[in-house]
Amino acid sequence: MDTMDYSKYDIFIFDLDDTIIQTEYYHYICWKNTLNTDFTYEYFISKFHSNEENNIPHVLTNVFNIQDYKDVIEQKKRRYLNYVQENKDNIKLIDGLNEFLTQIILKNKRFVIVSNSPKSQIDFYCELFPILKKSSKMYYSEMFQNKKPNAECYMNVLRDFPNEKMVGFEDSITGIHYMTQIK
Repeated sequence: MDTMDYSKYDIFIFDLDDTIIQTEYYHYICWKNTLNTDFTYEYFISKFHSNEENNIPHVLTNVFNIQDYKDVIEQKKRRYLNYVQENKDNIKLIDGLNEFLTQIILKNKRFVIVSNSPKSQIDFYCELFPILKKSSKMYYSEMFQNKKPNAECYMNVLRDFPNEKMVGFEDSITGIHYMTQIK
């Protein structure tokens, strides 16, 4: 039963990975393969999800002793894009998300997607799940100078939709941290 009071909001803001689409486990697999080491999913979450700026370079340098982390990050991105394309039949929306987005649209409300993912990846997911194309705007990594956990991406939403009542959905402590930075 839908108990959301849609009248309270004009814009619904959604993170992408594991808020809209079940993908975080794929990131985990790709990081393990890129780093060629074994660690648990819980370890991955504890290390790769932090509210610190430049967290992943910090983890790669200080935990995995990788000085040339930019190349490693690019390798992981390529591996991830290949992985999701090869496994596209297994990619799923978060349970209930399609129905929730449908209700937002039926109530004449808008939703936006805010992600550190590149535009090509978001476009790929939009082809898999056409309801995502109904978003009012998509914010992707090429649009930001400062990636999450910096609040720049959410500040862009505030700038683009001034005076709108908004609510945001995030799946990680990192996301919650930077979402609370905006006022």
